[in-house]
Amino acid sequence: MADEEELKTKIEELEKKKSELIERIKQLNRRIRYKKYEQKALQPFLEQTRDVQIAPLRKQKRALDFRISTAAYTPKMEKDLIKHLRKVDEQLDKVKEVERARRKIRYVEQDITEGEGEIVKIETELKAIRDELKKLYDEMKTIRISARKFAAAQAKAEEDLVALGDLALIEKE
Repeated sequence: MADEEELKTKIEELEKKKSELIERIKQLNRRIRYKKYEQKALQPFLEQTRDVQIAPLRKQKRALDFRISTAAYTPKMEKDLIKHLRKVDEQLDKVKEVERARRKIRYVEQDITEGEGEIVKIETELKAIRDELKKLYDEMKTIRISARKFAAAQAKAEEDLVALGDLALIEKE
C-alpha cells in the first residue's frame, strides 16, 4: 500500500503543476488577445501615416545642432540657423505621435511573439506531464486490479473453509 500512496502523491503533485501551467496559458492567451486588439487599433493610424519620414528630420536636427555648436557664425547667420532648428523641432513634434505609434506596434508585436513562444514551451511541458500522469494512472490501475484479485482470492479461500459450528451440525446429522 505504501507504493500506492507514493503514486497518489506523485499524481497530486503532477496534477497541481498541470493546473498551474494551464492557468498560465490562460493568462498568456488573455494577454495575447489584448495585444492583438491593441495591434488592430494601431493599424489604421499607421496606414495613414505610412509615408511620414522621421529619420531625415532627426538627421537634419543633429546636423544643425552640430553646426551651431562647433562653428563660429555671425549673429545673423546663427539666428537663421536657430530659426531653422526651431522649424525642424516643430516638424518633429508633429510626427512624434507617429514615432510613438510605430515604436508601440513593435513592442506589441514583440509581446505577441514572446507570448506565443511561451505558450508553445508550456504546451510541450504539459504534454510531458500528461504522458507521465497517464503512466502513473495506469500503474495505479494495475495495483488496484491486482489488489482486487488478491482480495477475491482471499474471499474464495475463506469461502472454502468450514467453520467449527458447521462441522458440529454436519456431524449431528
